[in-house]
Amino acid sequence: MRTEEVLKGVEILKKEGEIPGTIAGITDRADEVKPGYLFIARKGEITDGHEFMEEAKKKGAVLFVVEREVEIKPWVLVPDGRIAMARIASNYYGNPSKFIKLIGITGTNGKTTVAYLLHSIYHPALLIGTIEYIMGEKSIPSTNTTPSPIFINRILREALDRGLNTCVMEVSSHALKQRRVEFLDFDFAVFTNLSRDHLDYHKTFEDYRESKGRLFSMLKEEAYAVINIDDPEAPYFIEVSGGKKITYGLSGGNVVGRVGKCDLDGIEMEIEGFGKKIKVSSSLVGRHNALNILAAVSVALLDGVPEERIVQGIKKLKGVPGRMERVGKSLPFYVFVDYAHTPSAMESLLLSVRELVKGRIITVFGAGGERDRGKREEMGRVAYRLSERVIITSDNPRGESPEKIAAEIKQGAPDAEVVLDRREAIKRALGLAGEGDAVLILGKGHETYQIIGKRVIPFDDRKVAREILREMGYEGV
Repeated sequence: MRTEEVLKGVEILKKEGEIPGTIAGITDRADEVKPGYLFIARKGEITDGHEFMEEAKKKGAVLFVVEREVEIKPWVLVPDGRIAMARIASNYYGNPSKFIKLIGITGTNGKTTVAYLLHSIYHPALLIGTIEYIMGEKSIPSTNTTPSPIFINRILREALDRGLNTCVMEVSSHALKQRRVEFLDFDFAVFTNLSRDHLDYHKTFEDYRESKGRLFSMLKEEAYAVINIDDPEAPYFIEVSGGKKITYGLSGGNVVGRVGKCDLDGIEMEIEGFGKKIKVSSSLVGRHNALNILAAVSVALLDGVPEERIVQGIKKLKGVPGRMERVGKSLPFYVFVDYAHTPSAMESLLLSVRELVKGRIITVFGAGGERDRGKREEMGRVAYRLSERVIITSDNPRGESPEKIAAEIKQGAPDAEVVLDRREAIKRALGLAGEGDAVLILGKGHETYQIIGKRVIPFDDRKVAREILREMGYEGV
């Protein structure tokens, strides 16, 4: 591709050296460089790409995008390598977001479930999310909720080349703050809810909210902001949104949902909006999922998707990995694994479960190390208030002391039992469960590993729970 086309729209402060006429590829990773590539050297959160320029040069890089003047040439100097990378990626892959229906979903909780619901409605479609990236029948495990702009634009181009016309994307606050979705042409932006999370990174709630708000402020005039009016932060997102503003909620809005049946078999809802009234049935469990269903249906109704396709799309999604995922169905008690790892997510989930079961709630959870410490005590408080038994365990402690993390959680749950070995904690909870009780194993959901120090150890809550249940004599789980 011609270099001037690759760099079109990039703010360039200075150039040094002989700029090549063409570029064979783009990357910000030295290990991906091939002859003829452009290498984007930017300072990241942990590493500095400028330190890998020599390696990139040896591998055949012919042009460098830099944030500071360096000896290796040729280079173009830019004020912000993240923004430059987003523009370059869009240019190199032919601005694919302009030619695909792009639905972005952000919020503290519910992003993944809304994304799976929309993917089911629009299938076949591209899904970019926390658990996996799905293109047609192909799935690869996710490394980030929202990947790099180079990956995003490459996979959007591949989706278009395969004949797909819709992409559903979870958009994280980190991605928005780091400009990973800059210059993407979103047609719909969905706001689910907002509560405390990621303050280890954002430092303040205001910065976290502002980062989420970028998805809406960057919308073009003809795009739609689809906002949960039931959330206290809705007015902020309505105010900052570009494009057309549409609201949904159980209490009111342009699209209103009314929950009928809500039990362990799922949810039945009546949804009314834009002059239409439809009934949907979902296998998703818990009243907290009603708003997730409503968000997905709101987008589809707004987009003119046929009612039957909406109804079938909601119905055929049997569940989302690690989201209120039931382990074993022929048990005298209930076992659920869920990703809930914030106070608000835990509260929504526990209130939903309280409505579904007659017995006790036994909650097993921990908190991630080297993450927002301020939410730990509040998570303990929520679990303590809404559960009959609380077992505090280890989540992904990373470089922190598991004992210290547990002690901070216990400030909010003074009578909680502490069992740091996660497998033993799950075993303890299952051993306590009686007829009609519910065991909730929270925090890791779909994850298949545990991070202890710098080691990544295989660990899947669902698999471990099944193994323990079989040891207890329960077959067929």
